[in-house]
Amino acid sequence: MATLVPAAMHEADALPGLKPGSGLTIVSWLMRLGFLLSPPIVGQVADTAGLRTGLLVIPAAGVLVVLLAGVLRTRRD
Repeated sequence: MATLVPAAMHEADALPGLKPGSGLTIVSWLMRLGFLLSPPIVGQVADTAGLRTGLLVIPAAGVLVVLLAGVLRTRRD
């Protein structure tokens, strides 16, 4: 995470077609939503299916980030 967050913010700030700072603002708000929503989601899954399953949400989210990371690649024309 120590390198993922700054890399995502840098790439979001450099998105073509957006004003400087707009992509960074969007990513910052999405991160805030993630920080606010992830603990209740983990808790709800843990209450429903058990603590072990609830804690599997965290590495599953990490795998999802890795799979979707290709979207951040810049196009070289």
